[in-house]
Amino acid sequence: MRYTLKQLKYIDVAARHKSITGAAKSLNISPSSISSAIDVIEEQSQKKIFSRLPSKGISITQFGHGFLSNARQLLKAHVTFEEAVDEQAKAINGAIRLGCFTPAAPIVLPLITKSVADNHPGISIHLTEGDSVKNMRQIIDNEIDLVVGANTYLDASISFIPLFTAPPHIVLPHDHPLANRTTLSLKDVSNEPMVLLDLDQTREYMFGLFSQDNLTPKVAYSSQTSEMVRSMVAAGMGFSVFNLRPLQKQQYTVGDIVRIPMTSGYRAVEYGILRRIDAYLSAVDHVVIDTCIRLRDSGAFNMATLPEGENGPII
Repeated sequence: MRYTLKQLKYIDVAARHKSITGAAKSLNISPSSISSAIDVIEEQSQKKIFSRLPSKGISITQFGHGFLSNARQLLKAHVTFEEAVDEQAKAINGAIRLGCFTPAAPIVLPLITKSVADNHPGISIHLTEGDSVKNMRQIIDNEIDLVVGANTYLDASISFIPLFTAPPHIVLPHDHPLANRTTLSLKDVSNEPMVLLDLDQTREYMFGLFSQDNLTPKVAYSSQTSEMVRSMVAAGMGFSVFNLRPLQKQQYTVGDIVRIPMTSGYRAVEYGILRRIDAYLSAVDHVVIDTCIRLRDSGAFNMATLPEGENGPII
């Protein structure tokens, strides 16, 4: 049998109205178009789909019931197919170059990339990490599209969309005499050896925190990776100060750490999305920005920080 979806649709509507005239009015076509569709199928099948009842419309034959059951499945499948094609046509595909401040990258980027991948599998994200100076240079030079970084020393050409605020907290070896304190100030640890996260603007920020209390830290060790700094603290080599914490408990080769909220008044760091004000935003760029804002509004970034003045040490 040869038939068209339009013919099947005409027959289905006629069956539902039990009237050729009623079906024609519903579809805003002529009754002859409905009759023609019925005639074509009945001629090919050599079976009657409807019995014509003078002055009473039409009634479905036994063959017609079976035929309509199959026809409706096909029509439904066609609607599903069209919806799927439309959805696919609306899908956003493409790539984005996304930069991030190195210490924040393993904490926040998995949240962002997984959410984008779950909702927009056609988007690929090329990730780069760097300190604030490198990120700023790359975004100004259009080497990357967006950056997740701090709202510090921003060039006038850069726009900032806030995502979350990260107050500083003190990290101690788990067996340190101060490890059970609910809060600490830098005065409490000023005579202790410090393990410094030694990145350009991070170093400046840390020294600025100490200057708020007219102090100078006793830096005994330094590293350019957060993981090494935490491992050194866990091994009992000193204390450190962080604004971010991993979302999952970390394991260390030697020892462990606790995180103690700092007393209020110390300068927090605001993280957000950086982009060039004059840069064209693609559909992919908008997806990533909207994803970050949705994660922000849902509180997804909250576990990456230790709220100022929160009671008790956090392991």
